[in-house]
Amino acid sequence: MSKLKKKKYYIKTFGCYANEVDSDVIAGFLEDIGFKELKALNFKNEIEEITYVLKNADLFIVNSCSVRQKSEDKVYGLGRIISNYKKDKEEGKRACVFLTGCVVGSALGERKRYSFEELKKKTRNYDYLFTSNDLKSFIRGLKEFNLINGVEIDGHEVSNMKRRKRGNEHAFVNVSYGCDNFCSYCVVPYSRGGEVSRTKEDILREIECLIKNGVKEVTLCGQNVNSWGLSKNEKTKIRAGSRKKLPFTSLLKEVCSIKELNKVDFISSNPFDFTRDLVTALKEPKISNYIHIAVQSGNNEILKAMNRRYSAEEFIRLTEEIRKVRPGIEIGTDLIVGFPGETKRQFMDTVKLVKKVGFAVAFISMYSPRKGTYAQMNLKDDVSTKEKKWRHMYLTEVWKKTKEGKKEKKKGLHEKRK
Repeated sequence: MSKLKKKKYYIKTFGCYANEVDSDVIAGFLEDIGFKELKALNFKNEIEEITYVLKNADLFIVNSCSVRQKSEDKVYGLGRIISNYKKDKEEGKRACVFLTGCVVGSALGERKRYSFEELKKKTRNYDYLFTSNDLKSFIRGLKEFNLINGVEIDGHEVSNMKRRKRGNEHAFVNVSYGCDNFCSYCVVPYSRGGEVSRTKEDILREIECLIKNGVKEVTLCGQNVNSWGLSKNEKTKIRAGSRKKLPFTSLLKEVCSIKELNKVDFISSNPFDFTRDLVTALKEPKISNYIHIAVQSGNNEILKAMNRRYSAEEFIRLTEEIRKVRPGIEIGTDLIVGFPGETKRQFMDTVKLVKKVGFAVAFISMYSPRKGTYAQMNLKDDVSTKEKKWRHMYLTEVWKKTKEGKKEKKKGLHEKRK
């Protein structure tokens, strides 16, 4: 493979850990073929950042998120900033701007939420669009804009590519890609496609490489890590609290057995298939003392409308079982207020659940319809913006008070032991 002159790249990443991993993989590939990362400065604002990158980089990649409308609008807003700077490919006065991530995946994946033509109109100020797992398309774009010459595709696969060296001791490691759960409000099954588990060999090989680069802590990642290694048929039958042995539990224990690792974490786990053997695995001392399990609502009717496949009672029982196995563990969650049809009474069920469980971390969102999802197409967004804002504020205050209450209780027990 021929090497090119040190062209500079810059990646701006939005969204979750999955996008962070994708950006590291893209960056690792670029560095492998001769690119050099343009280092970020302490920018005063986003306009200053974009201006600097457009003037100093050869390639600017925007890795997008589409989990909320606000996230998607960010991509279009960046496009307007980019449009203020004329492009001259021959003189190189402006970086080539590529768009990737979930916004693109929603139009180019097998499960489209909108057409590619529609996306092109909204992102006309970007030079090239590609999905983060389509390396061949990415390379075509690099060649089209004369950013590379003579780079061979053979030998480069997304599943086993090198990652950018970040110089810290923690790294995210994907165990799977995509999702098959189809929660009625969620874009992930569309933007990232069907769920595919990586092989154990690939996962362990990546962890081994990360350890050689100084990593001592890893977070195993997937839209639902619990279903790693399971068939589609198996996934839909498992229920929380069952005695089913999960392949993921076995993987988790094997990763914990790697002596060079000091800490192992995993995200995300759905409540409906968090089986007993996975709960028991939390006894492993290397596993983080924090676990994130999204509940979304405390009302069973709303949970059913969300297609979440568990009840509020099952969720509460799960958290109680986890705390029996791992006393003192901190539990985080995600919550949505103002889902279509949610009454004040149903919202108060969520308030009650938050008070009962006592979450260490809570990401609270106001429902926004996402084009192409079941909720957007079939459920009326009938909770007013004003009411959503009130519920968001109220639930946030309730969560903060319960969090502070738990802290004071812990402090009191600690003082008592002294």
